[in-house]
Amino acid sequence: FRLTEPSGYLTDGPINYKYKTKCTWLIEGYPHAVLRLRFNHFATECSWDHMYVYDGDSIYSPLIAVLSGLIVPEAPGNETVPEVVTTSGFALLHFFSDAAYNLTGFNIFYSINSCPSNCSGHGKCTSSNSIPSRVFCECDKYWKGEACDIPYCKNNCGSPDHGYCDLTGEKLCVCNDSWQGPDCSLNVPSTESYWILPNVKLFSPSVGRASHKAVLHGKFMWVIGGHAFNYTPS
Repeated sequence: FRLTEPSGYLTDGPINYKYKTKCTWLIEGYPHAVLRLRFNHFATECSWDHMYVYDGDSIYSPLIAVLSGLIVPEAPGNETVPEVVTTSGFALLHFFSDAAYNLTGFNIFYSINSCPSNCSGHGKCTSSNSIPSRVFCECDKYWKGEACDIPYCKNNCGSPDHGYCDLTGEKLCVCNDSWQGPDCSLNVPSTESYWILPNVKLFSPSVGRASHKAVLHGKFMWVIGGHAFNYTPS
């Protein structure tokens, strides 16, 4: 199937997909456009029936996703539906099923140069000044992230008893004396651990540490634990 509209759906049909199926969809945008695929429903025989997604117009393009099994949103609504993104302006999807077992299949919505996750209901989709053909999410007051899906202050910091949300400085929770944690939900003292994301300036002495763990995820490196040696006798 060849799809040329700026947005639309691709699906295996209203009932279970057939055995021994081979189907291919080519979504044609224009060069270097961002194309988003939103998996509203996906259910295939795990490890046997697969959907292959290529960032381009052929199987020789980069393979960016292979999907099999169940994809279930974390909560009702489109805000948590998984997305796959291509940047070439095209997408080739190939579905294969074997001869043994079948499930309800898939319903995938695609759109060209749309905002991620419709800004999660916490912002508006706005055109870029530098690249007019591109769009981005302009987030509401208490939200951040590419899709406006990350709250600056989760649960409003338990205000007023636990703390308050400070939007004038670093935009985070400021906890009262008896509370701690990113959302001021943990007692002081507490036996529970929690994650923080420090703002570290380039070449800051606090970057140096030992006995830590590091995880590389995409373009970011997360450094966990360890000891920092910021002072010396000399």
